Amino acid sequence: MKFMADDYFGAMLVNVSSIELSIVNLRTGTQAERVKSTVAIGENIYNHEEISFETVGDAVEALRGFLQILKDYGVTHYKLWGSQALSTAPNAEFIRDQLYVRTGLHIEWLSLGEESFVRNEAITLKLDRYRHLVKDHAAIIGLNSGSTTLSFFEHGELVASHNMKLGPVRIKEVLQNLRATAPNPVDVLDDYINSKVDDFYRFLPDEMQTVPNQVMLVGAAPLNAYFIPKGDTSYNLSIKEFNRFCDDVSGASNQYLMERLHLTEENVEIVLPIVLLIKKLLTVVHAEKLHLVNLNVLDGLTTNQGIVAGYHKHHFEKQILAAADDLARRYRVEPNHMNLVRRFALHLFDQLKPLHHLTPRDRLLLQVAAIVHDIGGFIDTHEHYLHSDYVIKQSEMLGLSTEETQIIAAVSRYHSTRTPAEDLAHFRQLDSEKRLVVAKLSAILRIADALDDAHQQTIQRISVSVRTNKVIITVFSDDELSLIRWAFNYKADFFADVFGLQPVLKQRRLHK
Repeated sequence: MKFMADDYFGAMLVNVSSIELSIVNLRTGTQAERVKSTVAIGENIYNHEEISFETVGDAVEALRGFLQILKDYGVTHYKLWGSQALSTAPNAEFIRDQLYVRTGLHIEWLSLGEESFVRNEAITLKLDRYRHLVKDHAAIIGLNSGSTTLSFFEHGELVASHNMKLGPVRIKEVLQNLRATAPNPVDVLDDYINSKVDDFYRFLPDEMQTVPNQVMLVGAAPLNAYFIPKGDTSYNLSIKEFNRFCDDVSGASNQYLMERLHLTEENVEIVLPIVLLIKKLLTVVHAEKLHLVNLNVLDGLTTNQGIVAGYHKHHFEKQILAAADDLARRYRVEPNHMNLVRRFALHLFDQLKPLHHLTPRDRLLLQVAAIVHDIGGFIDTHEHYLHSDYVIKQSEMLGLSTEETQIIAAVSRYHSTRTPAEDLAHFRQLDSEKRLVVAKLSAILRIADALDDAHQQTIQRISVSVRTNKVIITVFSDDELSLIRWAFNYKADFFADVFGLQPVLKQRRLHK
């Protein structure tokens, strides 16, 4: 069966417990084919074990089959992704190389932040009642094999997104260990889940810990298979219905669950971990109603490709920025300084386009860096930029790849005293092109930060003029700016090294 190939895209995703293919018409969003292979390539990674070479052979066969399906459909645009969980395996890079050598497919590892982001995109565009559900307070709970993401919405806008390293497959492995050692494994497992969720949830803002939420649940495969009618995307479930279901399956035998839920022997072990985890999560988010959503990361990846191709006008950058704002709030970044530096940095970026030739995506990264560059001050104001670097690297930032997070961490590291030129060894993991992006964004952020060095917002606005051998930055202020001049001159040298033009500060008074 042949299509107009330009409209169709094939997305392949290697997960811990399966490999999937989806062929989608990007123009219409219609799915032409969906294939799932139950090759569990990473089932032991949560015990810190390597991916076995035997399962790699099975994965190769599955991917070759997918390539044949793509060929049969005449689809020439396709891509292979690997889940974040799989990328944590000790031999993940060796496996990636073996798959490339044997199939010609190069895996792009996803970050947790990317997985959550594309899943949110799919829910926004494909769930019919989405706008109604998020109009007041709502939460998207996304279950991955080894992690859980909670995204909170208020009046239609995302306000926070947090990841917790606790997922059904990870819990299943804990349960298997408990069954060999504990007399009452289910009770102990319940206590284990409660403690992990409570530790995670206490770091959320107070107002999010008390408001009731409409809950959209993604990734609960056994519940989806049982409740969602074939061909539908979602099913509304009352909390009372869910609790009845929970009571029914909690003490049930595997044989009963296999018959009741139409599960295979391989999948039945995941039911209890999923049910106990969901039950606890629904309690802490004060769920009013549960909406099961049969969309996953693969659906998100095809949706994202449609957005990138220009078939959807909805832009999701606001979610990335909202999540960055939430991270800054968590580390008590001073908002007035942050917002002014952000405004100045974006103005400099826009006015300096002839110099930097950076992309709109780079502008977004600069904006995120301007939001989070001072978060290290929460740990220690002395050399806070070093703390900012490692805190950002350890934060799963919504919508950003691992490489983009590294870029933002590096830009934050160099916004103050150190420069990339003095510290090249620190970001060897980035290629030369990305190092240049770090240098350019750092140079811009350093100037923007210098313009509010005293954190007193004495400069109201700025204008930028690019001359033959210099960049004149005119600041509008009635205040005495000695400290800002000193900081500006100190940070201007690196800007001159990067762009080849010397920044010059001029002051214009607002009231003469």
